[in-house]
Amino acid sequence: MNWMALGIIAGIVLGFYDYWTKKAMVNNNAVDVTFLSAFVGALLWIPAFLNLQLFSPLEFANTSAQEQLLIFVKSIAMSFSWLFAYYAVRELPMSFSGAVRASGPIWTFLGGIFFFGELLSISQLIAVGVSILVYYLFSIVGKNEGIVVLKSRPMAMMLVATLLSAMTTVYDKHLLKIFSGNLTQIQAYSALQRAIICFAIFFYLRRGSISGILKTINPYVVLVGASWIAAEWIYFFALSDPNSNLTYFSVFRRFSLVVGFILSIFLIGETQVFRKSILIGFLLASSIYLIVIH
Repeated sequence: MNWMALGIIAGIVLGFYDYWTKKAMVNNNAVDVTFLSAFVGALLWIPAFLNLQLFSPLEFANTSAQEQLLIFVKSIAMSFSWLFAYYAVRELPMSFSGAVRASGPIWTFLGGIFFFGELLSISQLIAVGVSILVYYLFSIVGKNEGIVVLKSRPMAMMLVATLLSAMTTVYDKHLLKIFSGNLTQIQAYSALQRAIICFAIFFYLRRGSISGILKTINPYVVLVGASWIAAEWIYFFALSDPNSNLTYFSVFRRFSLVVGFILSIFLIGETQVFRKSILIGFLLASSIYLIVIH
């Protein structure tokens, strides 16, 4: 399947992930949800560690200490990205947390230029520029909901989470080169490391409050962990294509904003639907334009 189609599919899966994250965070602590969802993700990779028929031993070969360290860089960045993002998602309307994430292509674009020499044409830059403008307009709409972007801690935390996520997107392409495209190795070991890191964060910040974490367990937390693993699997397949473009892929993943927004209208009660729908339309138009001119 074409890497652009895979990018859009990953974005759709991430839209459900965003919605389930919002539901999982209701009356729950961000640290608890981060650990539990990471734990679920690690459990899903048990077949790989057991070398069951789904994964050949050759594909899941042992890694060296140096390779584990390289994966650890990705794992720690993702763990803290989740922690910041989950806190922000709990406090913000889905459209606003999604809008900050929509700025991801900007940072990924810069990373693609500096590390892989991925340059965009004038037409492509215009489409990415539309994304930046829409992000700013979302911040203007936010003031009507009592959210002042420059003074909002949740918005700042979501921005940090977005920067960390963009960093891992660029770093993932670097890892694929080092591991010669071995998708399973990177994802499985990273999932295991993330579970360990998130447990350490949970134990330090929550002092191992087992009673509190038991109350956090619900189907939405499980869906958060499972949907991320599914989206990451699709995303790695797309990224492994030698023709894939980091900025393009980051833009296509923005479809999560559209899916999350639609779900929030019917299931959460999103406000200012008309204005936000227009902005969503511009985001979709810029994505479609990028596909057509590629």
